[in-house]
Amino acid sequence: MPQRLAIMARRHSPVMSESFLSRLEDKLGIHQQPLKERIVHVMYRLRVQRNKIESMGLMMQHRDKELFDKCVTARASGDMTRASLYAEECADVRKIAKVVLQSELALERVIFKLETAEMLGDIAFLMHPIKNVVTTIGEQMRHVMPEVSYELGQINETLDSLVADTGNGMETFSPIEAHSAEAEGILKEADTLAEQRIKSRFPELRRPTPTNLPA
Repeated sequence: MPQRLAIMARRHSPVMSESFLSRLEDKLGIHQQPLKERIVHVMYRLRVQRNKIESMGLMMQHRDKELFDKCVTARASGDMTRASLYAEECADVRKIAKVVLQSELALERVIFKLETAEMLGDIAFLMHPIKNVVTTIGEQMRHVMPEVSYELGQINETLDSLVADTGNGMETFSPIEAHSAEAEGILKEADTLAEQRIKSRFPELRRPTPTNLPA
């Protein structure tokens, strides 16, 4: 009966989101796919969100170039007020760009760890730190890309069901402190790489002042 309900939901609601159907099946106890296949599907969903974040990063880089060029033009013409406005906008864009890039890199790391764990059959140990990282990325993307934040939340619900299916015995060998340290390490590494890439991708931004304006 539960399986029939899920099938009927699919037939009568073709626009129903995959995430809703996934939650419905989880609540009804329907797991048609083996654990390994569900993990592969999670990795696919994470890649989709990573690609969306990457596209946003490229858009931010393009926007920064436009603003930077306008700032340079304004400085060259001696319009310090306009140059200062463009410089401030550039600075705001770069703050967002760093968050976007850090999120992209963190998701890349999560996907890589899932791929490795899936090959080695060591999914249980990494599931909690991966959930922590996905949660953090979802929170920091909430005001930048709300739809990505929402989808990451749905993915985390799937990860919850995977944690339940892999069993709770892993807690004996993998305490909460280890989960937090692993997640923190992933985020810190992504933040460091994001800082480096921001510096390499975005030209140096100098605030226009009377002393550095062209003669």
